[in-house]
Amino acid sequence: MPKFDLAGNPMPEPASSPSPTAQPGAAPLDVKYDLAGNPIPVSAPPPASGGPSFLPPGGGAGAYAPRPAGGPPSPARPAPVASDEGSGKRGLWLGLGIAVLVILGIVAFLLTPKHGAVPTGWTTFTAQDKSFSVAAPGGWETTPSDRAQQMLGKDATTGGVLFRSGSATIEITTDTVATLMSYILVHGNGDTDVLTGPKAGALHKQWKIATSAIHKGYQETKVADFERKMGDARLSEWTANGNVFGLGGRVHGYRASLVGGNMTAVVVCQCLESDWPALKPAFLHVIASITPPPPPPGDPGTGLPPMPPLGQ
Repeated sequence: MPKFDLAGNPMPEPASSPSPTAQPGAAPLDVKYDLAGNPIPVSAPPPASGGPSFLPPGGGAGAYAPRPAGGPPSPARPAPVASDEGSGKRGLWLGLGIAVLVILGIVAFLLTPKHGAVPTGWTTFTAQDKSFSVAAPGGWETTPSDRAQQMLGKDATTGGVLFRSGSATIEITTDTVATLMSYILVHGNGDTDVLTGPKAGALHKQWKIATSAIHKGYQETKVADFERKMGDARLSEWTANGNVFGLGGRVHGYRASLVGGNMTAVVVCQCLESDWPALKPAFLHVIASITPPPPPPGDPGTGLPPMPPLGQ
């Protein structure tokens, strides 16, 4: 039976009007009409195979793109974005690692002992103030060590020289007898007979304390006789396990204390244990060559005839 809307128009039968959203082969949908007789659209049921066929606004990790017919759903995930913060931290740690390796390499290079060379010849070194002269080993670095004179003025008495080749060194420190006498009187570390007798013994004892303090495992033995140009002298042969921290390898050397005229000289020679047989003669040659300045002209007693025996 035909139906009419409020305007008197005939309304179509439900079976004769396919739903605009009906799918081919699907069951007809119940169609509803508005007051003007127009069909009201209805939402289609979800696909039978499941899964949304649309992307929500903004996408997201759980969004799915329309899948091909007969295929599994394919996730539409956002492309990965590189982290600038992570790459920056990796670069920082890499730079720190390289810096540490460079520092360790420099320290290892500085701490590795180097062999001393046998002198290629000999020249004469004379102190700037003419206080002494000594044989200088050829091919070795020569550094005057009278820094106290330059820093404290002309009245300073300390002088000397340093010869170096690799880890081998010969250090000579000079001073005056008056300085030694003052030290003995103030500190009282010497026999009172030293004030009028030989003074090299007190000087040798004083410098043993200073030398042993900067070498670990320091041991020494006295050498009775040796060649020298300065009258009163002491010589000791010593060994140690390295510097004050025990680094640098085992060392071997000589330590000499000499007094002649108005001058004192302290000599400390050292080298690697493996270099000792080759450098030992050079050390002795330097020690024996130290020469004090000649007496000034007009020294009392110079050029006077010998006195006749008493009673004549």
